[in-house]
Amino acid sequence: MKSILHLLSLALILHLTSCDLFKKSDPKPLTEQEKLPAATQIGKNTFGCLVNGKAFVPTSSVDLASVYQQGTLVIYANLYNPFRTVSVTLNEKNYGPITTQSYNMVSYPDYYSSAFFQTGSAVCNYKPQNTFSGTVTITKLDRSLYTVSGLFEFSTITLSCDTLKITNGRFDIKYIP
Repeated sequence: MKSILHLLSLALILHLTSCDLFKKSDPKPLTEQEKLPAATQIGKNTFGCLVNGKAFVPTSSVDLASVYQQGTLVIYANLYNPFRTVSVTLNEKNYGPITTQSYNMVSYPDYYSSAFFQTGSAVCNYKPQNTFSGTVTITKLDRSLYTVSGLFEFSTITLSCDTLKITNGRFDIKYIP
C-alpha cells in the first residue's frame, strides 16, 4: 500500500512539475524586417520591401512578375484586399543592356519607380515622375537562366495621399525575355 501511495505521490509531483518543464513558450512575433524574404540571387521568385515601415510581401509567385526586353526591365508585385502595387522600371538609354550596377530612380524617364495603393476609399497613384529619391541596384542578372536579383528603395509623393517611403526592398525573380 505504501508503495502505491509513493508511486501516486511521485506521479502527482511529476505531473505538476512537468507542466512547467514542457510548456512551450509563445514564439516572439516577427518584426516587419524579419517578414521580408532573404536577399537571394538564385531565381527564387521573391519580392519584398517595407512600405512606410510595414512589410509588403506577395503571398504567391502569381502576384509578382518581371519582363526584360529591348533594354527595359520592369519588376512589379501586387497585394490584394486592399489592392496595392509596387514597381520599378529601368529603361537603359538607347536600348542598351541593363548591367549589375546602381541606378538612380530620379532619372525619369530612364529609371523610375511607381506605386498604386488603395486604402479603404482612398486611391493613391504614385506616378514615376513623382519619385524624389531612390536607387535600384542590380546585384545579379543571368541572361541564360532569365533571372534578375537586386535591392531597391525609393520615396514618392502625390498630392492626395501621404508620402510613400519604400525601404529594404529586394527581389530575386525570373523574368520574361
